[in-house]
Amino acid sequence: MLKALFDESFVIPNPVEASPDGLSRVPYGGPPLTVGGELNKLAFNIGMGRVFAGIHFRSDVFWGNWLGEAVSLGLLADEAGCYNEPFRGYSLRRFDGKTVTIAG
Repeated sequence: MLKALFDESFVIPNPVEASPDGLSRVPYGGPPLTVGGELNKLAFNIGMGRVFAGIHFRSDVFWGNWLGEAVSLGLLADEAGCYNEPFRGYSLRRFDGKTVTIAG
């Protein structure tokens, strides 16, 4: 749902990471970080935290993300026709990399 509300191609300006000693922050030197990529990582990491805690299996994370994405896309499609204001639709990238457009 969040990926529909934010520009997932937006590059996060001036990201930082922990220094090698962990006591300060230093500029991030890797590839550009986008909002969409960070939201994907967040969804995966929340699920993997439950795997590390012994609550779920790794397959639960994969299928849970898949199911959550399918439900979110269905809800967005259902609600797209209910807006009173002009609506151009949503365009977002799924976990598998395919772009989905939900027209208004």
